Amino acid sequence: RDRLLREIDAGPNVVEVAGVEMSVSSREEAKKTGKSRRLEIVYRPTSAEAFDAAVKALKAAGFEEGVHFTAKRPEGGERGYVYLRSAGLWKLVELERQGVDWAERALKRLEEIARARGFSDLLDEHLRPAREAGLADPRGMVAEDKERGIRAEVKDLRLEWEGGRPRIVLTYEVGNRAESFFFTWRVAKGGEVRASVWLDYERAAVLAALTGDESLKERSGVATLTARHLLALVKYVGWDLLWWYARVMGE
Repeated sequence: RDRLLREIDAGPNVVEVAGVEMSVSSREEAKKTGKSRRLEIVYRPTSAEAFDAAVKALKAAGFEEGVHFTAKRPEGGERGYVYLRSAGLWKLVELERQGVDWAERALKRLEEIARARGFSDLLDEHLRPAREAGLADPRGMVAEDKERGIRAEVKDLRLEWEGGRPRIVLTYEVGNRAESFFFTWRVAKGGEVRASVWLDYERAAVLAALTGDESLKERSGVATLTARHLLALVKYVGWDLLWWYARVMGE
């Protein structure tokens, strides 16, 4: 009852995306590590015709099925759905940057709903990679490991491609000595994104500074980087890395 009253007080939870009215909510999920919250943005069509119209509208706006949204056609008495994925939110941010008015309105409406219903932090977490994509310049960033007396300056970070896979190339300087290393992202068994990189304490300090993962400073030898490290690097290298990730996760 209390939850229902809170929802009534918060008002409608509908956002219009490319002309499709979608409901917005956060739901708790039980996992082995405990409970977590999931952001849900969904359209539930009342007919096959409504489903077709919604999918057509999203595709016309540049959204790709399987990448930006998932959909199931209603049939056999079962209701269908159109779910906006995290990459769909990133697409909204991209369209907003391009000056598309309805995308800007949709993002503002999402923020209003999240604020009223108490999950702004969850929405921000989903939007952050796109909001920050390509806006940070790592050159001149100082990476330190005071315990080991390491102080390195990032000189360059760039994105290259190897057989369709993204490669991150890092150059840093310690004293008057320049060093460089790289790692290539792949889709591992089970569909998860991974990259393997050989670390010494200098490299580890640089990666810790760039990704915000301080635990990397304790790593020496071969380390495995995950999706959270990839998303942290998007702010430096931009949209190409983000869209590669979105597409491989949609396959």
